[in-house]
Amino acid sequence: MARLETSGYYALGVPFYLALMAAEILLARRKGMRVYRFADTIGSFSAGLGEVIVGIFLGPLLIALYDFGYEHIALVRWPEGSLIPWVLAFVAGDFCYYWYHRAGHAVAALWSIHGVHHQAEELNFSIATRHPWFSDSYSAIFYAPVPMLGVPPLHFFVAISIISFYALTVHTQVFHRPGFYVLVTPATHIVHHAQNRRYLNKNFGAMFTVWDRLFGTHVEIDPADPPRLGTPFGYETHDGALAQWVFLRDLLAIARQAESFADKIKTFVLHPGWLPRGARKPRAITARPDAIIPSAVKIYAAIAFTATLAFALWVMWLRDEHPQWLLVASAFAILWGLSTIGGLLDGRARATRSEIARLVGTAALGLAIGVSSKEPTVGAVVALVAVASAAYVALARERLDPEPPQASEVLAA
Repeated sequence: MARLETSGYYALGVPFYLALMAAEILLARRKGMRVYRFADTIGSFSAGLGEVIVGIFLGPLLIALYDFGYEHIALVRWPEGSLIPWVLAFVAGDFCYYWYHRAGHAVAALWSIHGVHHQAEELNFSIATRHPWFSDSYSAIFYAPVPMLGVPPLHFFVAISIISFYALTVHTQVFHRPGFYVLVTPATHIVHHAQNRRYLNKNFGAMFTVWDRLFGTHVEIDPADPPRLGTPFGYETHDGALAQWVFLRDLLAIARQAESFADKIKTFVLHPGWLPRGARKPRAITARPDAIIPSAVKIYAAIAFTATLAFALWVMWLRDEHPQWLLVASAFAILWGLSTIGGLLDGRARATRSEIARLVGTAALGLAIGVSSKEPTVGAVVALVAVASAAYVALARERLDPEPPQASEVLAA
């Protein structure tokens, strides 16, 4: 790939990532631990896949913005072959990430984007993929100092990719390693995902702990106060697409209750959880427990997600060769699929109807790819898989749809 879009490199790293997860599961079993739940994992994967799909379109804009900054506002130019820009890329990149990450926890509007990463109540490698789709929309503000320091685009994107993959490896309760007082480790990062008051808004670093230590946000685990993972706002949905919007939805609901315009603005710019006078928090909703999701739904969701992932990888790996219409239509179909698969896991009303509609649309896309592109075989496979899946969902609706509530449950409600 000629371009430095991180979404492409994330796609290329999928086999390595799956191998890392397999090793985590095997080691957890040996230790008698269960660190994965099916629906949570699919939800996290859906969030991550959606982020790289959005990155197909957002990535080039960020790269162009970085190139512009390097060409026009760099304060220094380093000699070719100098190690200084490489050192600056890692140190400044991690420093800027610290403030970008900290802002995502301090400002309610930014938390409404970033918070999806903290919704899960487990910590494993799949959580590392539970990314906000639109956090890059404000990241450039925080990373602006890096091109100003004369760090070339290649150096920055190599460094940020390595920092990102390093950050991935600290999302685990199974693998442990020393941090030598400098590096972030799983033992320090688990604190960041805890909702205990002692641990809130702590340990923001991606690779280095030095920034947390320097600015007073570092904390170690207190054995008397074990971390309780998740957020005070709860885990509402297994739908990685819907999860991107639940905090913003709640924020808008709170803002509508504010009596003054000033309080409406404060709702978005003050810390998450701040309430205007007289306002109430939206009612907490808990996702359907993994244990009661029917096996038929889990099996179908696994197969449907795998097919969606395979199609997405084809789109991402060869995106330089695809026409723009195919990229846009494919992105829409993939994101739609992530939502309808999540709807089945959540047991949403009319979930199978939505999934059938999505599959019919995907079949039409497959036919369009087969007729209009250089990949008739891929188009035919997409269409056939979508049609077969739609037929199965239509025939198995009774097993895939949520059971209607019993009369006693209705009366109790």
